[in-house]
Parts: sequence; structure tokens; C-alpha cells
Amino acid sequence: MSNETKKTEQLIQIYKEDPVLENFKALVHQMRKTVFLVPAMLPDTPEAEELRKIAQENPGQQAQLPKGIAPLPAILKSQKDETFFPIYTSPAQFPKDTKFELVMNMSFKACYAFALDAKLDAKGMALNPFSDNLLFKKEMLEAIQKEDKANEAKKKGVKELKVTPKQFKVMMRQKAEFHDFPFRVFKEGGEFIQKLSDEKEAVVHEIYRNAYQKPELYPYEESDFSVMPLNISEELLLVRVDLPKVKAPAMLCYRIYVTWNPKNNAIHYFTIEKGKEKGERNLGGVSSNGQHIAYGEAPVEGAEIQRILDLVEQEKEQTS
Repeated sequence: MSNETKKTEQLIQIYKEDPVLENFKALVHQMRKTVFLVPAMLPDTPEAEELRKIAQENPGQQAQLPKGIAPLPAILKSQKDETFFPIYTSPAQFPKDTKFELVMNMSFKACYAFALDAKLDAKGMALNPFSDNLLFKKEMLEAIQKEDKANEAKKKGVKELKVTPKQFKVMMRQKAEFHDFPFRVFKEGGEFIQKLSDEKEAVVHEIYRNAYQKPELYPYEESDFSVMPLNISEELLLVRVDLPKVKAPAMLCYRIYVTWNPKNNAIHYFTIEKGKEKGERNLGGVSSNGQHIAYGEAPVEGAEIQRILDLVEQEKEQTS
């Protein structure tokens, strides 16, 4: 038994005798330094069967589990039919007359992560359930996990930012307009642009909805978007995408223009953006490598398409 485990067992007894918050915090702090034991069985797979043979030939020896083998920890059920993930400080704490094929060494972080896994559907974790029987309910483990993540962020010099729903909506819209939309345009090329031209608002609505990640915070309907494809010539398809009204004081797009030359597969992604100052409108874009491009002040709405066509023609002359 390691010194860290001995300290953990001592603090377990101290907390049981005097279950105050200070003693609980001391116990959790020590548990973070401790490796726990988790009895388990092997699944019925050919890889596991090979491991069984090795274990039978070398009983009691430590081994690294091969990739692809996921042991099945022994899960306990309380008298209330509630499921708990059991962990033990030493073999002396194991239940008697219980058969298992191996014992896993797991850190406290790995233990509570397993207990919180939705697939397990556990109410929490049980420490030495056949002796000390300290129960860590799911809510308690989530609080410990949150604290650990915050501490890790501090060590990395990263401040934990609290984002309001309004700020989240702006961030996700920026993600859609300056990352997700242009990413699909350049990755899928002409096939996607033709789909955008044919299916119109449904395609744009899907991009924005997927970008938001949280459906309950997604504020738009398909009718909030407007897509107008224009076949300028045999060598140029231009698609104008009008977006929901910009209300937030942030860099968001009023409109997006996508152009595609079917002859040489040249693609452009232009943006009409809200500027920092009141009434400021800028013409920008995103390159094929994801870099933002600034073209300066945007022309009036009626002259936007002509300015876009001029930029496309200029680039065509430079590359020819």
C-alpha cells in the first residue's frame, strides 16, 4: 500500500468520526493523489480470451491492457435499486467470495469520470462499499469535476469565462459566417455551391443551426434567410445570401456572396460586415485557407454585386 493510500484511509476514518466540510475537503484533496482499485471482468471477445490465458499463466502480475479491450467493472446496486460505481483503497476492502478476473488501477479523476458517464446511468460512486461505504452522489462528483477543470485552467493560465446567452448567440453566428459556411464552400466546392443554388434557404438554415450546438438557443427560422442565385455568365455563378437582421454590436454579416467559375473551379467567399463604428459597413471575405480578408468600406447595397464582380475579374486577370 502506498503512502498516499494510507493517508486516504486515515482521512476516511477522520471524516467518518467527524463528518464536517473541512474534513471532507481534506479527504477529497487526498483522494486526488490516490490510485484506487476497481475489480472487473473481461468481455467475451477473442482479444480478451488471449489476455485470460496470459493472466492464468502469470497470476498476480501487472499488465498493460491491449487497445480495444474494455473491462467491465463490477457495478453495485443499493437496497433502493440505485446503481453505484465501487472503488477500493486496497485488496483488503474487496468483498469476500466475489469472483473477478482483474483489478484495474484508476486515478480518482478516472473513477469519477467513469461514474459520471451517461452510459453507466449510475447515481454516483461508492468508496469501500463493504466497510466504509462512503457515497459520492452524482451531483457531488460533478462539483468536484468542475473544480478540477477550473484548477487545470488556472494552471494553464486560462481564465474561465462566463458567457451569457446573448454573447453565445453572437459567437455561434460568427462561427457560422466566418468558419462553418466558408469551410463547406471551399471543401465541397462546386457541388456544394450548386446545392446552395438549388436548395437555397434550407442549406443556409442547416449551416447556422448546426453551428449553434445548443438547439434551445438557436433563434432563427428558415424564413429568416434569403438566397438568390444569379447565373452571371457561363463562367460565373453568383449566389447572394441575405442574413437575419444584425442587432448585436459585433462583427457580423448582413450578406454573403459566393461565386464559382465552373470552367476553372475558382471560388470566392465575400462578406458584407457590420463595422465597429455606427453605420460602418465593410466588404470582407474568407480565403480558402480560412484567413479573413478585408477589402475596405462596402459600397451601397445596389453596387455590391458590381464590386464583387470587379474583384473576381481582377483576380482572374492577375492569375491568367
